[in-house]
Amino acid sequence: MHANLPKLPPVWLVKTLNRFRSFLLKLNKHLFPGNVVLYEQFQYFWLLPSLYVAAKLNVAEVLKDKPLAADDLARKVGADPDSIYRVMRALSSQGIFHERRDGRFQLNSISRGLLDTPGSMRYALLHHLGPVNWNLMSNLIYGVTTGKDSFANRYGMPIYDYLKQHPAEYALFDSSMTNLSDLGLAPVLKAYDFSASGMMVDLGGGEGFLLANILHHYPLTRGILFDLPEAVEAAQLIFKEYGVTERAEIRTGDFFSAIPGDGDLYILKNIIHNWNDEDCISVLENIRHSLKPHARILVIEMIIQNRNAPSLAPLLDIQMLACMNGGRERTPAEFSRLFDLAGFSITRIIPTIAPISLIEAQPKTQRVHG
Repeated sequence: MHANLPKLPPVWLVKTLNRFRSFLLKLNKHLFPGNVVLYEQFQYFWLLPSLYVAAKLNVAEVLKDKPLAADDLARKVGADPDSIYRVMRALSSQGIFHERRDGRFQLNSISRGLLDTPGSMRYALLHHLGPVNWNLMSNLIYGVTTGKDSFANRYGMPIYDYLKQHPAEYALFDSSMTNLSDLGLAPVLKAYDFSASGMMVDLGGGEGFLLANILHHYPLTRGILFDLPEAVEAAQLIFKEYGVTERAEIRTGDFFSAIPGDGDLYILKNIIHNWNDEDCISVLENIRHSLKPHARILVIEMIIQNRNAPSLAPLLDIQMLACMNGGRERTPAEFSRLFDLAGFSITRIIPTIAPISLIEAQPKTQRVHG
């Protein structure tokens, strides 16, 4: 449980350091011929499957207590000794795990992110680097050449229909989203004051990780987790873990039809990017029609900002291009257009030290402050 938030640097400092880092990356690329830079970039093709293997075999958990030689590690995870050695050697060469002088492998600060502890990225890696998504990305060319849904072309149905029919994949998907929510949790809680919102509604909140943490850190608030029945199956356990069961309510439904109308703040984290403009406007209009006076919405998403600058948002946009029918990461202007057509005005956009921003909006009929 996140009893205390880590101390975070200010946004201006992180942005300054990122600009300096971007300058160094550009300088490095300009110093070498283009073909050399490209060769260096596509080496991740070998790194990522190796990382998936380590996550799938739960290597970090086995190494948690002490370093192990490849033979011992292979026996514990059920692998071929020579093959697991080569994978661990490759990962260690990239700073993931550490190979000691005696040939044993041990955890380091990066590979600890594969442990099933707060801050883990294990399930995010298993989802994004697993067979379903790996095969999907090999079909990216279909989406690019046709403008249609690569996932439906590869698997015969849209992604959410597929997940409903494959419960194990759905569970992995939800756990992956929880990992990513954990990654952005501290920046979100540092950037926004939730104390003025007596009742929050987390739309499409899945397992309820974000809502549980907000309620944990704001003991005078209450919340409603709203998602499909199959998405909220683990929520009650998470609410219990964070000690917020008495203040958290679970409601099931589809935000394209009916939305709870008793919230002061409606949170949509990584929801808007899943849908095309028409569907986004439909969801936002449903919220607007349900809002109490002075209620607001808070959209938590990546925003595509500067051209030609290193950024996660344009890369994540490729994932959306491949797996969502019309889903996309958006620019500030594109967000503004969506909100305007749905009858909202953006009151402020709040950056964080993470790649995500918080977009606060209210219906146009209310007076916009700030």
